Amino acid sequence: MLKILRSIIAFSLKRKYFILFASLVLLIGGIITFRNMPIEAYPDVANTEIDIITQWPGRSAEEVEKFITIPVEIAMNPVQMKTSLRSTSIFGLSYVKLIFEDGVTDEQARMQVMNLLNNADLPAGIQPAVQPPTGPTGEIFRYTLRSKIRDVRELKTLQDWVVDRQLRSVPGVADVTSFGGETKAYEIQVDPGKISNLGISPLDVYNAVTKTNINIGGDIINKNNQAYVVRGIGLLNDINEIKNIIIENVNGVPVLVKDVADVTISNIPRLGHVGRMDAIDSAGVRTTHDEPDVVEAIVLMRKGANPTEVIKALKLKVDKINNEILPPDTKMVPYYNRENLINFATGTVLHNLIEGILLVTLIVSLFMFNWRTTLIVSIVIPLSLLFAFICLRLMNMSANLLSLGAIDFGIIIDGSVVMVEGIFVILDRRAKIEGMSRFNKLAKLGMIKNSGAELGKAIFFAKLIIIAALVPIFSFQKIEGKLFSPLAYTLGFALLGGLILTLTLVPVLISMLLRKNVREKHNPIVHKLNNFMLKGFDFSVKHKNTAIISAIIIIVIGLYSFKFLGTEFLPELDEGAIWLRVQLPYSVSLDKSVEVSKLVREKMIAFPEVQTIVSQTGRPDDGTDVTGFYNNEFDVILYPEDSWKPHITKSQLIAQMTKSLSVIPGADLNFSQPISDNIEEAVSGVKGDLVVKIYGDSLNYMEGKAYEVQNVLSDVRGITDLGVIQNLGQPELDIDLDQQKMALYGVATADASAVIEMAIGGKAATQLYEGIRKFDIRVRIPEEYRKSEKDIGNLMVPTESGSKVPIKEIADITTQTGPALIFRDDNERFSAVKFSVRGRDMGSAIQEAQQKVKERVKLKNGYSMAWQGDFENEQRATKRLQEVVPISLLLIFLLLFSMFGNFRDAWLVFLNVPFAIVGGIAALYITGTNFSISAGIGFIALFGICILFGVLIITEIKHNLEKSKKGNPISLSRAIRMGVRSRVRPVMMTAFMDAVGLLPAAISTGIGSESSRPLARVIIGGVLCAMFFSIWIFPLFFARAYRKFDPAHAEEKENNEEENIK
Repeated sequence: MLKILRSIIAFSLKRKYFILFASLVLLIGGIITFRNMPIEAYPDVANTEIDIITQWPGRSAEEVEKFITIPVEIAMNPVQMKTSLRSTSIFGLSYVKLIFEDGVTDEQARMQVMNLLNNADLPAGIQPAVQPPTGPTGEIFRYTLRSKIRDVRELKTLQDWVVDRQLRSVPGVADVTSFGGETKAYEIQVDPGKISNLGISPLDVYNAVTKTNINIGGDIINKNNQAYVVRGIGLLNDINEIKNIIIENVNGVPVLVKDVADVTISNIPRLGHVGRMDAIDSAGVRTTHDEPDVVEAIVLMRKGANPTEVIKALKLKVDKINNEILPPDTKMVPYYNRENLINFATGTVLHNLIEGILLVTLIVSLFMFNWRTTLIVSIVIPLSLLFAFICLRLMNMSANLLSLGAIDFGIIIDGSVVMVEGIFVILDRRAKIEGMSRFNKLAKLGMIKNSGAELGKAIFFAKLIIIAALVPIFSFQKIEGKLFSPLAYTLGFALLGGLILTLTLVPVLISMLLRKNVREKHNPIVHKLNNFMLKGFDFSVKHKNTAIISAIIIIVIGLYSFKFLGTEFLPELDEGAIWLRVQLPYSVSLDKSVEVSKLVREKMIAFPEVQTIVSQTGRPDDGTDVTGFYNNEFDVILYPEDSWKPHITKSQLIAQMTKSLSVIPGADLNFSQPISDNIEEAVSGVKGDLVVKIYGDSLNYMEGKAYEVQNVLSDVRGITDLGVIQNLGQPELDIDLDQQKMALYGVATADASAVIEMAIGGKAATQLYEGIRKFDIRVRIPEEYRKSEKDIGNLMVPTESGSKVPIKEIADITTQTGPALIFRDDNERFSAVKFSVRGRDMGSAIQEAQQKVKERVKLKNGYSMAWQGDFENEQRATKRLQEVVPISLLLIFLLLFSMFGNFRDAWLVFLNVPFAIVGGIAALYITGTNFSISAGIGFIALFGICILFGVLIITEIKHNLEKSKKGNPISLSRAIRMGVRSRVRPVMMTAFMDAVGLLPAAISTGIGSESSRPLARVIIGGVLCAMFFSIWIFPLFFARAYRKFDPAHAEEKENNEEENIK
């Protein structure tokens, strides 16, 4: 190893201009790469998902489940490499989601689904839609359309036929989901009295309209040597042509549509409603602008796209649409832009990085007290990071606040610091021996090469150990794997870059900058720190047995205390916004729900911290959100937290909002954040971050048990946002056709069903084209004729003889309460209880809840219970940590063994690990931080970091003992003292750099800092603890292990040796 390192350093010293040129190329290439690198506020944590949406208007949840959802599930069962098959059935909509294993690409998954979907046995005319490739973090842009003269129907038309098409053309845009407004349609409102008098049924009107609107092709005819294409044009062109459609002849007189119906421009039945309210703060006066009914759209990014580039292109497109395409009176008005979160988050991270660089440079300058050595080390910092960016780009990976926030420049450059400090000390000693004038004339390349190789061995293995400690992180699965793999790659590449630069560029810079006048100056601060640490070492030696026993006791107590730490999956990321869900009873009407949403908007905008609030009631027309009129969701955009007056925390703000909204009767409140809400729903399968699922068949039984679970959970401290996601509660008006009566009257089931469908919900007979735009022509009974059961019962159905019979004669009309939502997971129904945990760690709360539920809720055979959501992630990740941590420790030990060549030295250095762990645990306790996966990653990184201290000290002590063998015998105690004395400065400097480099991240409170804070605190506590152990306690263990080796005083007793140490 020494030979290889000497060769590398010698090559660098001989070809220093090449090394400098390569470093310049690295600098330029790294800057260019960083400027073009995708930077995400939050990594895409979801595995590949394929969503299948099937709309069947007017059908109940049970019908949708039976005829749509289950056939699709059966068709999807053979799909390979899937981990989950979930579905939700609701009025008029089936939503089936397939989630795949890690590593499965969208193309692989989509190909399987598309091939098998045709096997689904679905009703005639039903066509499932497979959603484009996006994910739960894909929402990057939201806007509303605003006009002073156009109504929501016109705005909806502009959105669907103009804006939507323009936005979909932007590279990286996967989908545009429109919400709210009225979808334009032509409605033929048939008068039941008139058609009854003429002996016509709604079905006759429907058939007439269908047959009238058609074009045909007549091939080609030749005329005057030219080929004419023959076209039969029969398409409807305007509303007047609809009115003049002939339905049939009655007594030789043609009956037109306008004779029996009113034809109007209307809209299809609304499934959702959007309202927006903005606060305008000017000169200390706050006013509000309310838009009670608007058209909203959500732009979703294609999975894997660069959000920065997509948003940049999207903004250009929005400017073009506003200035060149839309009418002058209509504008797109954005209210959510992912770029803001990216800028806030990256701003927090870059602020922490810059502070870390400055603090690390300050520590180096403070300890080394020499501008030249400080400059050498400082040059390595940006080059290491740029090297990491280039490597990430080559692997087609993006940077995010997690991967950047965990970078500690102290860890990255500690090898360079050890190299520079070690060579500087050697050159200083040589200058004192030779005299400065003679020293300045000496060739120093040989000294740099040999001493650099000696130091490089310890540095090489220390860096290799840190990188090896990160390797198990790559075994993480699902969310935690996607969250922390970029972190491990970034830190690993930066460490690799730092190591390469330490062995190449650093020796070159030393040879250029430390050629003359190398003199170590007296540093009073470092001198005092050295004395403090050496006095502690002397005290430990004086009370050796007490010190060792105390250290062992501290390790045992510290490790045992780990079990009392609170646990959670991940700290909640602050997105600078609030996502509020207000759920009403399932039976609520759209009008009543909209009324509640308006009340909530008014109450929320009253808070001075709120800038904009947009309410979404119901669901979008494309069915991408499985919900009904009962569901109100609010995107609450907040002002930056540092501008809040008076200053309160976000938790306090939510508490105040909860109190203000508590007066709304029957409302179930749930506070979250936009991205977090999508991720939680993707993970748990319901609208909640934690969920208890009860599997079985009977919805009544499962929902009853769900309420029992809810009652138990209400007694558990820390559990909030508690509620049963009800399956039942949808009022139904059932028209049960009697087959015997229908046979008696000669009524076909299809005719009766068609009349019912057309009369109530309306049925699209055909479409009318307006240029390239097309709109449904719907046949429907006016509202005044379908308000009650009696009105519906009087609707006439045609018989085979040509006569008409009222529906009440052939059907039983009753009301009942049926399912509103039917959830399924892996081909089985379930009911769910959703909840969150606040004011307490998740692990202990769930543990208490599980124990109480197990004692008080019993399920009969055929039913089961599962706890899912973030808790499931935390359990899986914790289990994985329990598997990978021993592997990580084993890798570290094997590398130590290969470095030292014996078990004794490897075990001695390995003793740093438990003491560092205790320091990390203490840091979590002191700061009140729960143990999360972020903290777990900090411990894994800490295993490798703390090893360097032991390597530095044991290498120096062994070096002293080696010299003793070569004819200059010294006692073991003197060899240990000399080793500690010479290494106390680099150990302290390295520890302080590692700690100070992450200090900004550990105390940061900005947006995006939550994820890196636990990791930073663990490493800071661990390295500081390991520093004290390495200098005060570690030498005592070394003395114990090598007590038989003392060439200078072999005949003396060990107690005499201790006297010499004293």
